[in-house]
Amino acid sequence: MRAVMIEKFGAAPVVAEVAEPVAAPGEALVDVRLAALNPVDLKIASGAFYGSRPELPYVAGSEGMGIVRESSLWPAGTRVRFGAARPGCLAQTVAVDDRLLVEVPDGVEDAAAAGVGIAGLAAFQSLSVARLSAGERVLVLGATGAVGQLAVQAAGIIGAGKVVAAGRDAEQLGRLATGPDGVAGRVAGSVDRVVSVVLGEEDPEVSAQAIVGAAGGEVDVIVDPLWGKPALAALIAAAPGGRLVNLGDSAGALLDLPSSLLRSRGLSVIGYTNFGLAPEEQRRLLEMLFEHLAAGRVQLVTEVLPCDKAADAWRRQVVSPHRKLLIGVS
Repeated sequence: MRAVMIEKFGAAPVVAEVAEPVAAPGEALVDVRLAALNPVDLKIASGAFYGSRPELPYVAGSEGMGIVRESSLWPAGTRVRFGAARPGCLAQTVAVDDRLLVEVPDGVEDAAAAGVGIAGLAAFQSLSVARLSAGERVLVLGATGAVGQLAVQAAGIIGAGKVVAAGRDAEQLGRLATGPDGVAGRVAGSVDRVVSVVLGEEDPEVSAQAIVGAAGGEVDVIVDPLWGKPALAALIAAAPGGRLVNLGDSAGALLDLPSSLLRSRGLSVIGYTNFGLAPEEQRRLLEMLFEHLAAGRVQLVTEVLPCDKAADAWRRQVVSPHRKLLIGVS
């Protein structure tokens, strides 16, 4: 069967033929329709991911959706979303622990089901661990990425008083709030509370002033997949008791953060990873995401590419494609 392989750390993937997996007891065989690309896939493929360093070569991919071929728990033909899979999610057929499959309900398209999991869990859980309360101001850094788009919508669903979508691309930020892609606050019924701010490479103090101006005051909760200078600007713009939840470091691995800034305002910096979720909690949250998708409260902008374009999709993911990229591997 075909699969998307990483043969060398730091290199783009290649399409290769690999052996089809044989299900072990308690596993299902799933014929994959679509598999998603995520920033964590690139980090793992760099060989520098803190969570694991796989033995080369390996099949890439951390999530996808497909159809159950055989299982002791699920009827054949069931549409399911899966995460951890053998040999990897970017393959035509995978073996998955029966208990980790989540049924995809009617009303949720294949592309959304394949791509909403990792980004959606991070978006909603970052606001949960930040203890977001209705009426508070939320800043979403990297708002044009998949996690950012979903975090903007999640904040609207929870009832944020103002949501500031921040990024470097003014055109994409405009589309986020009002464009034909139909994401952001209007889906959550909060378009009147969503504003955008363009952040460049300027001094963090200048960026902080722009954030406060857009928000109409200092921000209470910050969703941060970037770190680096954007995170510093966000913390300067934070209200007393503000909480920043860090999800990644795409803008830089290091942050020169003055202790006085944290202490003077009683700020909190919280690290979050989906890897900390128990399987039962992950299932509950995925089912919640599917309910939001089916009801139209949440939308995910996706693009499907064929398997032979996997290397191109990989390169696009490196520079943030402003949408969830999916690979058709069936």
